[in-house]
Parts: sequence; C-alpha cells; structure tokens
Amino acid sequence: MMRTLKIELPPELMKEFTKKLTELELENSIVGRNDDDEIIIEVYYEKSESEEVDELEEFVEELKQEYYDQLEGEDEEDN
Repeated sequence: MMRTLKIELPPELMKEFTKKLTELELENSIVGRNDDDEIIIEVYYEKSESEEVDELEEFVEELKQEYYDQLEGEDEEDN
C-alpha cells in the first residue's frame, strides 16, 4: 500500500529539493500552495522506501533551517 508524505517548501528551495528528490527516485507531485505561498508537494512511497523518505525529511529539515537562518540574518542586517 502506497504511503504519502506532504512537504511544504518556500519556492526558493525547490531547486535543491528537486535535485534530492530525483536522486532518491521517489514518486511525487506538486499539489498547490499553502496560505504562506509555500509549494505543497506530496511524495508517494512504499514501506520498503522508508529509508529514502527519512533521508528526504532530514534533508528538507536542514534546508529549511538554513533558509530561515539566512532570512533571519538578513532581517538583522536591515535593522
């Protein structure tokens, strides 16, 4: 039975995310945008692909953290 992981990302992170997704060869689709204008992606996988999904989740978490840290730094520079 196929499982689904929903990921929401700022558009600026899509290029790096897409590279990783391609590398992991996971089936996916873009389903829309949320209220924060982030892109919503659904990743479909079998239980046997759980390791790849864990790797993707960790990658996304680090990618978003770096992005928000960078934004925060830019905000501090503006003050």
